Amino acid sequence: MHRVSGHSCMQSASDRGGYPAGPVRAWIYWSIPAIFFLYEFMLRVSPSVVETRLQDAFSAEAADIGLSMSMYYAAYAPMQLLVGVLLDRFGSRGPLMLAALICGLGAALFAMADGLGMLGAGRFLAGIGSAFAYVGAIYVASVWFPSRRLSLLAGTTAALGMAGAVAGQSILGWLDHVVTWRQTAWCFAAVAVIIALVIVAVVPKRPQWFMKQRAESLCAQGIEADSMWHGLRCVLSSRSMWLLALVAGLLYLPLGTFGALWGDRYLSECLKLSDSMAATADAMLFLGVGVAAPLMGLFADRTGKMRETLILGSVLALVSMIGLLALSPAWSGLAPVMLATLGFGIAGITVAFPMAIHASPHHARGVAICFVNFFQMLMVGISQWGTGVLLDAGASAPGVYEAWDFRMAFSPLVGGLVLTVILAGFLPRPKPSA
Repeated sequence: MHRVSGHSCMQSASDRGGYPAGPVRAWIYWSIPAIFFLYEFMLRVSPSVVETRLQDAFSAEAADIGLSMSMYYAAYAPMQLLVGVLLDRFGSRGPLMLAALICGLGAALFAMADGLGMLGAGRFLAGIGSAFAYVGAIYVASVWFPSRRLSLLAGTTAALGMAGAVAGQSILGWLDHVVTWRQTAWCFAAVAVIIALVIVAVVPKRPQWFMKQRAESLCAQGIEADSMWHGLRCVLSSRSMWLLALVAGLLYLPLGTFGALWGDRYLSECLKLSDSMAATADAMLFLGVGVAAPLMGLFADRTGKMRETLILGSVLALVSMIGLLALSPAWSGLAPVMLATLGFGIAGITVAFPMAIHASPHHARGVAICFVNFFQMLMVGISQWGTGVLLDAGASAPGVYEAWDFRMAFSPLVGGLVLTVILAGFLPRPKPSA
């Protein structure tokens, strides 16, 4: 058994100055898991488009639907710790291929659901498979790109996910009037199989030089090469990693709670927007993240100011969230602007993943990325369910909510952003990459 020192575990990862296989191949290798993330985000937010349909189909209250949909995050969050271990041990190709197939199985189960239990089971499987998508893309980038490009790649990957969210809100909103929600779920299942096949065909195994660096990192810690759990112990022993994960989780809450589930209903029932306008306005939140994430990543790469980028995003998100909840129907035209600005602020979260990589040894990169993502999904899962509970608690009748009910239910999001701004100032500044 090896003794682990928290200080020795958290040395900065080694920096690399060039593209090991050339820039063209690097972008191709990264693009496939990034497209998987785009698909996964469409799958993630799709319930927000059909939430009313599901409530009617299963004669369920908001809390019941919220609990069933939160099964996605109940699987996604704890899976992050295992995903990180698997990526560090086996690389990205095999785990990503299996993950896509599990997403497809979850979508198929969702399509066949005859009750809330089966509906939740489908979302649970989708959460297991989806847990690999974003972190898999970042892991591939850490192998084939120079480390000075990681913030940009994290932001660009996030932008693709937001494109999936916009498609999920807009295209799926249109499809909801053309096909049933069950038929849409079957389409998700078929696409997952295609993505799995492309991953096997395009994404390569980790190269020998990377495996040599991993072995050297393990050897420097006095660890056997086939050790699977040391990286997790390294990450869990770091106070700064816990703080970074908490900050990222709090900043992500408005996107996962408001944007991915309850936002459409708030915009239509409280601000009196039509269903199509509400879906379009809600999509502006994801569009804002998609536009700002690569820009914030590029800024952080160029200046090395990752912590400052995270703080700036947190402040912008806080101001925007307060403004959004203060709107009245007379000022509903400002909702898309507020949501886009909120997205700009949340985009600051993309630098959290390069910060995690820079703070971790070579053999624990996957675990470090996944640990940050773990906190995001765990907190969103709790928040989606908690928001439903608060809505039902204030409802004048089952399924009937006033503007005040929504604002009270969303008030924890504002409190979380206040805490984000405060805690982000205590994060250590990562060393700039070469």
